[in-house]
Amino acid sequence: MNKLSIIVPVYNGEKTIEKSIVSLLKQTIPVDIIVVNDGSKDKTEEIILKLKENNDNIHYFHKENGGIANTRNYGVDRVETDFFGFLDADDTVREDMAEKMLKCIEENKADICLSNFTWVFEDGNTRHQKDVFYKDKHEILEKMFAVLWNKVYRTEWFRNTGLRFPEGLRYEDASLLYRLAYFMDKVCYVDETFVDYYQIQGSITHTFGININDMILVFKGIKEFYIEKGAFDEYKDEIEYLYIRFFLGNSYLRACRIIDKEVRKDTLNKGWNILMENFPDFKKNKYLKNSGMKNKYYSLMNRQMYFSNVYLFKLLYKLGIMK
Repeated sequence: MNKLSIIVPVYNGEKTIEKSIVSLLKQTIPVDIIVVNDGSKDKTEEIILKLKENNDNIHYFHKENGGIANTRNYGVDRVETDFFGFLDADDTVREDMAEKMLKCIEENKADICLSNFTWVFEDGNTRHQKDVFYKDKHEILEKMFAVLWNKVYRTEWFRNTGLRFPEGLRYEDASLLYRLAYFMDKVCYVDETFVDYYQIQGSITHTFGININDMILVFKGIKEFYIEKGAFDEYKDEIEYLYIRFFLGNSYLRACRIIDKEVRKDTLNKGWNILMENFPDFKKNKYLKNSGMKNKYYSLMNRQMYFSNVYLFKLLYKLGIMK
């Protein structure tokens, strides 16, 4: 019996699903590949079934469209191995990923194993994303990159947390991982790069204006989770720093690229307001005293800068300076 399963959720992935599955078939140790088709309307199923003909370790499930969180939960429920991980249907992994990460998590008797990954852009450029070994939960919440697929999870431990992906919301990975951090008592790390994370660039229009509402709900939920656990005071600095990084960084930079002026303005207002409603004194956050241009930028941010910088960032994107 294989020890590791990789869950591959897919929706209309006919252009990329084959390369993703093939990268898993090439692993130096056999893994169970759980492919969950979330009601695709293209040739995704045809491609998967053809690959499955000669590969018994591909376990294929087709269900009605329910969204990415629903699809991830569906896949986790069907894991029968001691460990599991995720891979998006447009990404690939290096051949020794399973062997090295499985060895690390078993030898260290860890609950979760982390590794590095590479951003791959449409123009052929790449950027290395390094994770680290986190010494405690404070550092996990401060620094962890909230993606699912550079990690391997111990199945029994994961299920015992009782956590699920929030169905019907985007940013389900951040929602789950920052909650999961509360339970991360035994973490290990492989300082190698295994996943190629492909960036499919497109126009960010009204869609992200809607998605920011999901991000607000997700981060409210993270804060409420730590309050319910009686752990908010202990991790307040880290949770505040999460809000700063997402609402002055991640979501802000995406909102700047929204084409529709009114949608962009509304989206930016929501991002600024949620930060101020929850952490009006965010500039006192201890992590902003750490070195680095981003922390300097966050510490200088005010409402006027927040809105006036939009035009600068739009220009930098247009010139290809920012990706």
